[in-house]
Amino acid sequence: MNILNTSLKSIAALSLAGVLFACAEAPKETETTEEVTQELVEEEEVEVYESNFILPSPIQIAAMFNRAGLKYEGGITNPTSNISKYNTKTARYLNFGVYSADLAYAVLNSERQASLDYIKVVRELSEAIGIPGIFDGGNLLTSFEKNIDNQDSILYILTEIKSRTDDYLSENNDESKEAVFFSAAWVEGMYLGSKSATTESSITPRIIEQMSILKNVISAVKNQNDPSLDLTALIEGLEEIQTTFESFKEVKALDNPDVSFSDITLTNEEILLLNQKIEDLRASIING
Repeated sequence: MNILNTSLKSIAALSLAGVLFACAEAPKETETTEEVTQELVEEEEVEVYESNFILPSPIQIAAMFNRAGLKYEGGITNPTSNISKYNTKTARYLNFGVYSADLAYAVLNSERQASLDYIKVVRELSEAIGIPGIFDGGNLLTSFEKNIDNQDSILYILTEIKSRTDDYLSENNDESKEAVFFSAAWVEGMYLGSKSATTESSITPRIIEQMSILKNVISAVKNQNDPSLDLTALIEGLEEIQTTFESFKEVKALDNPDVSFSDITLTNEEILLLNQKIEDLRASIING
């Protein structure tokens, strides 16, 4: 098995290892919200292999932006009504990831109604793509609704859903599908973050950090093994975002060993261009 050029160890040096994790045990329900989110972004150093690149969860991405000060903005998430558009296998897989990111965004900002709305569409799509068991016959949804005002319990339930999804894919020798879910969740998370990104925004460094894993995300998507999924547009869109980012002056300077990823700053023009590429890909995903 070949190790990818960018190992997780090098990503740690670029300040991103904190948002990468193995499929760890779900946090105990007695932990506080702060402890849960801290656990979700705790650094873990492992090697990254082409066939099992370790993907952060939508909760982790949302938690990272939340800690950087990203506040909930109504009307920018994927409307739940769009679920009626997703009549193909590819659209359902991708928007399962998008809605998972929107759900995490709502939960971490204590948006009660939005959280309830998004957990329902995530469950509906889980059934449509053939993994209904992750909701335990509706028991997890019921528990989510009963505990909606307890963020610690809600975070526990979201982590349990992620764990069950991983288990299902593993049991069915289909782990590569996780890259499909995550790539769409990554795009949605980056889109939500980009709405606040400026040269002065504390969100922008987090977006730059996320760009350091994009090559590995692309590789992971290319390695998924279901020919019935049409991921050409997704891959091309991700590669266009990567190419755009690599064209920026300070990113090019990374060829210099004395320059680290954490030193990068972008101009407002570069931020706007990157944001547009992210928005374009996100639009193609949510439009089905």
